[in-house]
Amino acid sequence: MASVARAFLAAVNLLYAAAFGGPIDGTAWSVQVRQAGFFHWGSRQETIVFHDGRAVIAGAVAQGYATPYYDARPAADGTDFTVRLDDGERDPVVWTGRIREGRIAGQVLIGRQGGRVTRYEFTGAQKSG
Repeated sequence: MASVARAFLAAVNLLYAAAFGGPIDGTAWSVQVRQAGFFHWGSRQETIVFHDGRAVIAGAVAQGYATPYYDARPAADGTDFTVRLDDGERDPVVWTGRIREGRIAGQVLIGRQGGRVTRYEFTGAQKSG
């Protein structure tokens, strides 16, 4: 029963985002993404834009992913969001995070063949202008 309720709420959130945007719609974020773990020191710059209920992730678009709808939910101290990139042709990618007071942070999970998952962490700030 709980999974049915979660599916219903996810569908309602998706429809809301598609029709009206969401609490973070119309914002752009500059983030640093780095692979989780002690032996991973390098990072890369990424841009995330939430617009018209969709998330545009510059690096993902460059790799051929479509711009998916995002799910945003108010949280006690900010807004939680989820973006799922899964077109069946490329590795599935899930961005989850929290936006609070002009800052953004979260993780990126990339599903690999054989069931492996690579985890990245990101942090950043809202772009001005």
